[in-house]
Amino acid sequence: MHGGGSRDNRGGDEPSWAHETLCRVLSQEGSGAGGGIIHCITEQHLLLIKARASPGCGVLTPGQKLELPTEEASEKIALVLGKGRYRELPNQAQAAIVDVMKEILSENPKTCLEFYNRAGPVSLKYHAFQLLPGVGPRKATQMVKSRVSAGWMTFEEVDEACTIDSLQLIVERLVEELQDPKMVPSLLQNVVRVAE
Repeated sequence: MHGGGSRDNRGGDEPSWAHETLCRVLSQEGSGAGGGIIHCITEQHLLLIKARASPGCGVLTPGQKLELPTEEASEKIALVLGKGRYRELPNQAQAAIVDVMKEILSENPKTCLEFYNRAGPVSLKYHAFQLLPGVGPRKATQMVKSRVSAGWMTFEEVDEACTIDSLQLIVERLVEELQDPKMVPSLLQNVVRVAE
């Protein structure tokens, strides 16, 4: 069981990161010699978490992959303190989040490619592609027309067919949703964090 603060674990429910195994460092407060605080984002569901570093873990760099602790502490993380919020992230973490998320999604592209391959209308006049920054009705129509029946297998195929930076656009949207968790419709909730 992952450690966690009582505010995230009221009523005996599992914390939201309980089924996560890996996270990426966004920033580290402290030298690492005596522990300190690490701001991370989980790999599977892109949850922001705050953790206590294990004493002597050394300096951790943004994007570094860490194992979350299970019954005993992991090598670098002693305890997950709780869920993080974007607005509470230090400037260094906010500056690193786009690049770190791009690393995560480029290594695990399946969910995002499913979005590009399956996205449909949200309403009569609004397509899901329009949720992406800078994509309007005309561009969304062009993207739908260029979508092949077998689907895109890589971000590069999407980029070439649609003349966009597909990874950058989806990361920008996901970061906007981390900044404003009440944003709807939410790609985080409807694409990334859906039950598998």
